[in-house]
Amino acid sequence: MWTSWPHACITGSPSSVRTRLGRVDWKGPYFLLGLGVEGYTGKLAPNLDPGPSYGVVVGYRPNDYLGVELGYSGGVSGLSVANSSASFGTPDIVRNGGQAALTLGFTHTRLQPYVLGGIGVERYSVREGNFFRFFDDTGGYAPVGAGVRFKINPQLTAEVRGSYSFLFGQDFSPTQDLGAGDGRYSGLLMIGGSY
Repeated sequence: MWTSWPHACITGSPSSVRTRLGRVDWKGPYFLLGLGVEGYTGKLAPNLDPGPSYGVVVGYRPNDYLGVELGYSGGVSGLSVANSSASFGTPDIVRNGGQAALTLGFTHTRLQPYVLGGIGVERYSVREGNFFRFFDDTGGYAPVGAGVRFKINPQLTAEVRGSYSFLFGQDFSPTQDLGAGDGRYSGLLMIGGSY
């Protein structure tokens, strides 16, 4: 419950004191919609340009700190083509994936930093690019990340979230012997609600 500053000073109740100090209730179900950018690192970076990223998250927090969420994420990355010509078109890779993750918040104030970790599976679909030895493929990944969320009002929240995904043997790329440094980064601005 949100209380105005004058009312909090008059009543002096425990709940009003918590509100005055910026403490809020993060418990309950929530959803988020996000837009941002993603790109690739290591051996994958020279062949894949950064591009738009988007996602949807549905989650639940049993308390003010711990959250469990399911999400969809997608993105589009253009293929870097040397000696490009009009006949090549505009080759790119469209990524669609789903993931499950845990989040851990550090405070229960209106501005809450948090970390996350999870596991997911995704599908890469190549458009006009098979002749560059990029192929449609399905693979797994493990996202880790951090962010900060802000409760605008009791129902509306905004988040900035950054993550890095460790890729599991992605065969969509001709790059061989991928390591932990050959993955995907993303940054999203997310808006949503909690109930």
